[in-house]
Amino acid sequence: MNQLDRNIAVNLKRIRKAKNMSLDMLAERTGVSKSMLGQIERGESNPTVATIAKIVTGIRISFEELIYPRKETVLIIDNDNLPIYKFEEGAYQVRSVFPYDRRRGFEVYEARIEPGGCCGRFLEEGADSEYIMVVQGALTLETEEGTYEVAASHTIKLDVSHFHRYHNYGNQKLILNIFVA
Repeated sequence: MNQLDRNIAVNLKRIRKAKNMSLDMLAERTGVSKSMLGQIERGESNPTVATIAKIVTGIRISFEELIYPRKETVLIIDNDNLPIYKFEEGAYQVRSVFPYDRRRGFEVYEARIEPGGCCGRFLEEGADSEYIMVVQGALTLETEEGTYEVAASHTIKLDVSHFHRYHNYGNQKLILNIFVA
């Protein structure tokens, strides 16, 4: 099951229950059979555009409300349990905290660079700027224009279309939060 089908399955079931509707009631309102609606909610069927149109019209919701993941009012993430996005043993690891979402327009990464380690550009093409917050340690930022020392609790904006590299010349782990737009 792809992400779109998963979103539709979860959202349809959540919306139906929030409206206190049975599958029979949903089928009556939408003109989609009860068995098809059950398959969609279980992720066993990929609904056609026509079926999706019947559902959103029948229960009076927006198309986006059915196909996009639900926005959480509060989302707590344990960065230690996130999968590692990029890794070089003994040098650095980068985790994607909030992957790119076109509605949000930015993404967030956490980089952990070991003492003596460095990390070059880890993003694909397409980003314009990085906003780097030094959480722990001291960042030595190398760019085409020069080298910059950025202490903990400081932030730097960087044009990512040019060469840059993050160095940790300190004796403790360097932790960066990187916002990419």
